Amino acid sequence: MIVQEMVKLAGKKILKLICYGTGPRGNIPGRFETIDVSREKLKTNGLESTAYKIAKTWFIEEDKSKYFYLCEEAGKQTSLKATDNALVAMKNWDGVKNLQNIKNETLIVWGDQDKAYNFNQVETLNDNISNSNLKIIKGCSHNVHLEKPDEFNTIVSEFLKKN
Repeated sequence: MIVQEMVKLAGKKILKLICYGTGPRGNIPGRFETIDVSREKLKTNGLESTAYKIAKTWFIEEDKSKYFYLCEEAGKQTSLKATDNALVAMKNWDGVKNLQNIKNETLIVWGDQDKAYNFNQVETLNDNISNSNLKIIKGCSHNVHLEKPDEFNTIVSEFLKKN
């Protein structure tokens, strides 16, 4: 969401855009749970429990993934208020109208089993950004960069080197 806002504000200053693990809507249709449910669970269960449960959805092997602990710990390093504010910001953000204004060469990377952003979200990006290229990484959830880092890094590196 942040890079989509950056390109909206200063698109001519951005050579290439990478949309990874994102879509054009913060309030994601088909998300593993609604933003309101996530907010309620945050209030009811607390930050640690919520960080654990959400981070699990970002990996195919859930909490057994090699790098799960990184995401869980990152989630615990914030505050309840900051986390709730981030969820509110997500719920209220919609970038669909701006997609056709993005003229930058854009790489879209998506894990084929992402529970955070479903294929419809990614397809909307790809269909509406005229100069986009979609790369789907098989056998990954939301954290492709941690589940298949070599493949992810190769795709990003090739995109950045390309003229």
